[in-house]
Amino acid sequence: MVALAELICCELLKLKRSKVIVISILGVLAVPCMMLIEALQMHFKHPELVFTLADLYDNSLIYVMLLIGMMVYTAIAAYLFSREYTEGTLKTILTIPVQKTSFVATKFCILFLWIVVLTAITWAGMLALATGYHAALGMAEFSLRVALAWLARMLLGGVLAFLTTSPLAYLAERTKGLVVPMIAAAVIVMGSAALSNQNVGALYPWTATFLLTKGRLASTGYPVWLAVSIVVLVSALGFAATFGHFQREDIT
Repeated sequence: MVALAELICCELLKLKRSKVIVISILGVLAVPCMMLIEALQMHFKHPELVFTLADLYDNSLIYVMLLIGMMVYTAIAAYLFSREYTEGTLKTILTIPVQKTSFVATKFCILFLWIVVLTAITWAGMLALATGYHAALGMAEFSLRVALAWLARMLLGGVLAFLTTSPLAYLAERTKGLVVPMIAAAVIVMGSAALSNQNVGALYPWTATFLLTKGRLASTGYPVWLAVSIVVLVSALGFAATFGHFQREDIT
C-alpha cells in the first residue's frame, strides 16, 4: 500500500500548477487590505482615537474566521474533495494500491496544511501593512511580541476553522461539485454574522470557534465545555460522514 506521506507529496505536486493556490492567497490577503483601509478611515475621521496593533488583529478575526476566511476555506475543501470527480482521475488513482481511508485522510491533511499556511499569510500581511502604517502615522503598542502572540491565537483559529469545515468537505464529496458546499457556506456565514454579537452564538459551532479564539466564549453565559462539545460533535460528524460515504461508494 502507498504510505500516507507519499500520498500527501503526490497531492502537493498536483497542486503546484494549480491557480487555486494563488486565488486563495489573494482571497485571504483581502483581510489585511480591508483592515488597513479601516485604520486609515479611523485615523482621518477621528485622529484623537488611539488604537494598537492588538486592536488591528482583534478586529480582523471576524473577517478571518466568519466571513472571508470561511468562504475561502470552503472553496479549498470543495476543490480538494471534488476535483478527482470533475477531472475524471479518481478511477485511475484507485487502480494504485491506495486505501480509501488513506485517500480521504490525505485530502484532510492537505486542507489542514493549506488553512494553516493561509492563516500565517494573513497574519504576515497584517504585520507588513501595520508596519507601513506605523512608519507613516504611528501606532500604539507596536511590537513583534504582540504580533507573535496574535500569530499563536490566529493559528488556533485556523485549527478550529479546519475542524468546522469537515461537514462542507462531506457535501463536496457527496455532490461531487463546488456549488452545494459554497451555498452552504454562504448560509453559514449569514448565520455567523447574525449571531457573532449574541450570547446564543456560543451554541452555533462556527460562531463558537470565533468566540473561543477571541476569548469571549466564557462571557456568553454558556458553559465553555458545552460550546466546545458542539464544535467537536459537528467536526466528528463531518469527518465520519466523509470517510463513511467514500468507503461505501462504488467507484466503477
